[in-house]
Amino acid sequence: MDADRIKNSFQSILGESPVWLNNKLYYIDIKSGKIHSYYKNNFYTIDLKEIITFIVPCNDNIIFSTKNSIKYMDLETKKVKNLFTMDFPDRIRFNDGKCDINGVLFAGTMDIKEKNDIASLYRFDKNAKEALNKITISNGTIWNKNYDKMYYIDSPTKRIRVFNYDKNNSSIISEDKSIDVSFSPGVPDGMTIDSEDNLYVCFFGGSHVLDLDKNGKLIKEIKVSSKNVSSCVFGNDDLKTLYITTAMDENGNGGYLYKYENNIEGTLSMEYKFL
Repeated sequence: MDADRIKNSFQSILGESPVWLNNKLYYIDIKSGKIHSYYKNNFYTIDLKEIITFIVPCNDNIIFSTKNSIKYMDLETKKVKNLFTMDFPDRIRFNDGKCDINGVLFAGTMDIKEKNDIASLYRFDKNAKEALNKITISNGTIWNKNYDKMYYIDSPTKRIRVFNYDKNNSSIISEDKSIDVSFSPGVPDGMTIDSEDNLYVCFFGGSHVLDLDKNGKLIKEIKVSSKNVSSCVFGNDDLKTLYITTAMDENGNGGYLYKYENNIEGTLSMEYKFL
């Protein structure tokens, strides 16, 4: 099964963090500081001229992160409001982030040198609180449909951590058995989930997205003609189109946007609700 490259898509240095919002796809190029949107076969760009590491929806607009801050942007006026500024060491930056059903944002950091477990996962409502520590590259947070399980990736470990989750308080209760994905080429990166609780895991350096059931059993492989597959999200009216972002490889290939028509409906991008 192959994903199709979308014609005329921008070539991103590091395409990431796709979200489906108001019948449009938004995604970013981390290193160029650009937010791209895709609507009715056309592409548009907002250039913020600073590193952007993830986006999430908020009030029909977006929240975006920089190296050490989280900000709100009005997509019509382009006005920006700072929400959080973190005191990170130079070697740490934000990486990936997702919101749960209550609008609580879980945003993780990474070791810029990608070597040591000096990063963390933070929980943001109106305040910031550390949820996990001893992380190297925070990625891929997602929840099942009952919101009693949270799935999380620290990329170099090559496993998906599974947590028992309290949806009433938006908090981790305990850790369950993890899912080992070390059999796959590349490292696990971004991740989403469908309406039947199957996981879709992107593999940076692996040229594919793996569709796994909740226990980690392989359902299918979605091949991508870019080596560095970074993240994915479901979109379109029926939520059956899986949009896939990629990054350039060491030879300057890749970095385009892809899509795959799935047979199972996906899930919506949850929005931050504490503005």
